[in-house]
Amino acid sequence: MKKITWLLFAGLILFIFACGDSSGSASSDAQADNRPPALRLLTWRHLAQDADIVRKFEQRYRTKVAVTVKPMAEIVAAVASGQPLNADVVIVPSIEDAARLKGFGALQPFFVDKFTNGDVADRYLDNEGYYAGLTRWTMSAVYNPNAVTFEEAGSYRGIASLPLRGIRLGMAHPDSSGFAGIVSSLYSAVNPDAASLWAKVMYERSAGFPGGSDYDQMERLLAGELDIAFVSSGNAVRWFLNGNPVHYEAAGAWRVRFPQTESGGVNFFNMTCVTMTANAPNRNMAMTFINFLYEPANQQVMSNAWFEFPCETFSEANEYLYGIPDRIGLAFSAERTEEHIPTAWQIINQIAGSQAEGAQ
Repeated sequence: MKKITWLLFAGLILFIFACGDSSGSASSDAQADNRPPALRLLTWRHLAQDADIVRKFEQRYRTKVAVTVKPMAEIVAAVASGQPLNADVVIVPSIEDAARLKGFGALQPFFVDKFTNGDVADRYLDNEGYYAGLTRWTMSAVYNPNAVTFEEAGSYRGIASLPLRGIRLGMAHPDSSGFAGIVSSLYSAVNPDAASLWAKVMYERSAGFPGGSDYDQMERLLAGELDIAFVSSGNAVRWFLNGNPVHYEAAGAWRVRFPQTESGGVNFFNMTCVTMTANAPNRNMAMTFINFLYEPANQQVMSNAWFEFPCETFSEANEYLYGIPDRIGLAFSAERTEEHIPTAWQIINQIAGSQAEGAQ
């Protein structure tokens, strides 16, 4: 009997210690949130859907991601002044922005499994590996069909010629749009003179000159100040579907087209890009995170949230995008668009400088 009592007592002691170990483990898990982040993400746009992707990554890899959200202008200004980005991964809204960071020496090349396996086409990748497209979009014409014809809105030349007959064209400031990408692409696909002339006409004949953001141009269109806005396709659709019933009603009254070149019918795409900082201390985790972003489920989330087309081969775009009568062209690569970005900025800055001198 005493032996049985002793065994029961010993079992009770072991049980108490086991419970104590379990409590300590739970305490360690709770303290995990206070650990330094294993990955630092810098981005100019972080929607609820983006935060959900980050949470899923943290759960799968039992790690912590520190997210910093800054306007793209601040990110570029910091790099230009020699400040560190204090990030491992940076997501930027356009090829132009990726090229800027690359030009300042702020990035390093990377190559992940999704690229090796062919899940992301080469046309969406920088040849040197400094950036990759997460999703793709294009500069689009959002217009009032009572003022602008379907054919006019369907070509770059047609859009540029609209102000000649009194049509009011709006366009965001080149720093916050894909304007430089179009100029660069025209430079490569058509010829340098065509690119310079198109940029000059678009800049000088836009109503009030380029300024503000794409959303500002959509608001001007809504206020009746414009007949057509030349804006990012993703920004246009996000504006339509942001929950404002007035915007949604405008989507039914207006039309959207992805313009093309008259010769060859080429449409130029741009991309939301993912990059890796030059001195990323967490390179391996950064590679894992970038690979994670290309999983079809996550690409679908981004397409639904950003209203941009996926860059992963087996992912489907948001259904709303298929209601637009045009498709984003695939004949031109991101590399070809980037090729003449510096020249495009020289053209734009020269036009802007001449315009400023004329206004004095």
